[in-house]
This record gives sequence, C-alpha cells and structure tokens, in this order.
Amino acid sequence: MQPTPSSRRTDDTPRCPYCPSPTRVGVHSRRDARYRCHRCHTTFTATHGTPLYRLKTDPNIVQLVLTLLTFGCPIPAVVMAFKIDERTLADWVRKAGEHAQRVHEHLVCQGQLHLGQVQADELWCRTQRGVRWLATAVCVSSRLLLWGAFAAERTHALIAEVVNQVHCAAQLQSPVLWATDGYGAWKTQVLRMFRTPRHTGRRGRPALVPWAELHIVQVVKRTSRDRIERRIAFGDLFEALHLIEASQGRPGTVNTAFVERLNATLRTWLPALVRRSRHAGSDGERLERHFFLVLAAYNLIRPHRSLRVQVNGRWVDRTPGMAAGVTDHAWTIAELLRCRIEPCVQAA
Repeated sequence: MQPTPSSRRTDDTPRCPYCPSPTRVGVHSRRDARYRCHRCHTTFTATHGTPLYRLKTDPNIVQLVLTLLTFGCPIPAVVMAFKIDERTLADWVRKAGEHAQRVHEHLVCQGQLHLGQVQADELWCRTQRGVRWLATAVCVSSRLLLWGAFAAERTHALIAEVVNQVHCAAQLQSPVLWATDGYGAWKTQVLRMFRTPRHTGRRGRPALVPWAELHIVQVVKRTSRDRIERRIAFGDLFEALHLIEASQGRPGTVNTAFVERLNATLRTWLPALVRRSRHAGSDGERLERHFFLVLAAYNLIRPHRSLRVQVNGRWVDRTPGMAAGVTDHAWTIAELLRCRIEPCVQAA
C-alpha cells in the first residue's frame, strides 16, 4: 500500500509549509499552537494548509457543523441551532470541499487501485440557476466512489473528466470492466482514455491500442414493457462475467445496481441533488464543493455494512477506503479537516 497520511502518526508535529524538504520543527507557542522551523526560522500554526486555518470560530464547532451538513442536515436548521450566518456556512463548505477534493486526489488518483468492475451513471438535479448533471463512477468490489463531475449539460466533456480520473486511479493494464447505461459517450471516452502505445520497433509514434483486459457492457432500460437490454459494447462477454463474479463475490448478470444505489445515497446525504426539493442548490460551484465533502465522508468516514469482515468471531466494520487499501482505519471529520497534503518535491 502506498504511504499516505491515512496512517496514524506517533509524532503530531507538522512539517514546515515553507520548506520543500522535511526540516527540524520546534514548538514556538503552546498556547497558540504555533511551531517554528529551524531552517527558515518561520513560525506557523498547526492548522496551516487546512480548512481550519485562520477561522475565528472554535474548531470543535466547525467540525460539528460540517458533520451535520455532510450527512444531510438542512442548512436552515444549522443556522438556527448555532446562530451562524448562512454565508459563513457556505464559506466553510467551500474550504472543506476543496480540501476534501485534494485529499481524495492524493489518496485515490495515484494509479495504485485494482478496480475490477467499475459502474458509472449520471443523474440530474434542479438548482436555482438551472439543471445540473452529475456523472459518477464507483468501484464495485470496494464500493469506493472514484470520482464525480458536474456540468450544465450531459456532454462528452463531463464523461471525459470522470473517465480520466478513474484512469488515474487504476493500475496500468489491470483488468477493468465498465458497466454503464446506453449513453454512448461512456464507451467513446473509455476507449479513448484506456489506451497504451504499442511498440513495434519501427520509426514514428507508436499507435495507441485499448488495454488487453478492457471490457465495456451496457444496460439499456426500455420504457415499453419494462424491458432491460444487456449488451457487450467492447471486449469479451465471458471475461466480463468473470470480473462481475470476482467483484461481487457471487455470479451475477450485467447490471448498474451499485452505482444506482450510490446515487440514492448521495441524494440522501446531499438534499440539493433531489429533483424536486425545497433545498435546491443556489449555484453549481457551491454544489460541487459540497459534493466532494460528501464524497470524502462516504469513502473514508462512514463504514459500509456490506464491507464488514469477521475477525476472531467478531464483525469489523470497514469503510470503502479501507476495502480499497487507501487507508487502514475509519477517519473522522476532524481527521479529514486536519489532514495536510504535503507538496510534491521533484528530485534535482
């Protein structure tokens, strides 16, 4: 497993955010929780580089409020309970969402995951500024929500963003089965992204060919007579069924049930995604930031009942992040907000 900030550290002293390489850091003020770097002699707080940086509100209150907003509590209820301005809540959600997106990219989108079966789908919701489309992709074996993207229309650019992030998370040339609906953009973008150069020893740029173990299946629902059409769009049907059995733990048919259940969970945690609701999102950017906060909570914080395992006669709960191998324990909101993504340093 790739070393990540998910592992518990015995030393809670943060690194200096102004030095590219690890340096010796000492305590500057215990009362203000400030540290001092012995190389650049700069002081910094423990919350530097996190959403809690320079907030005047008690961090415990901020963590409690963000926990309520993450799991579907209405904003008017939070405003009345904590006497906090709605614009302040929006600013907290924006900072926490941007931070959660960086954490997700650092943990998941590193080319280390064995995906197996990936199910993808789209959903739409109404906001105060029109309809917004959300495209999501989930790894079936670990229930890990790989990525989600918003757009005003369901276009190839929306699907390409999701497929590109899934490609960044997948191990190179690993077996991947894509299960999607009948929207043709999924097949087009998957075949465009999941390609590798075929070297022939001749001069010139090598041709790009799809992965050897890439398969695409489509589930098309017909409104007439409630018929469901299942078809293989690319690859081999026998290998696709084998990947379905390996990822689901038992033989099954081609389906998109897991991503549809995930979409229902997202609508529960994020009321703005409901098609008809009193909690319509104000704009797309705020909705996207709130979504990434929910995404991080789904992957890292809340255990999934179907992922629990029996150890020494007792059931041990696991989160999708634990099942995928990106972390070794269930996180908390406080741990998510205080997780610092260290800058990447390139070798000279």
